[in-house]
Amino acid sequence: MELKLEQASETRADYLLTLLTPKAEFRTRATVDVPGDALELADFSEATPPAWLLAYAQALVRSVLRTKRSDGAWPRRLTRWRPEPKA
Repeated sequence: MELKLEQASETRADYLLTLLTPKAEFRTRATVDVPGDALELADFSEATPPAWLLAYAQALVRSVLRTKRSDGAWPRRLTRWRPEPKA
């Protein structure tokens, strides 16, 4: 999973979210709004990622909000690796 900062103001930031698996790549835009305590994921460009990966992605985007509140700055890039759950 990778989040790249595209544009930001003091209270709002837009990120490009890329999710990679061995079989597919998923891309969307993520918006984080501090005053509204909100995050929004746009529709994915091709297909929707599996539920387990989407849950990890939402947690990653939420971490941006926590970072902004504690550090006062938007992270420029976040990258995380998570294994696919075993069935």
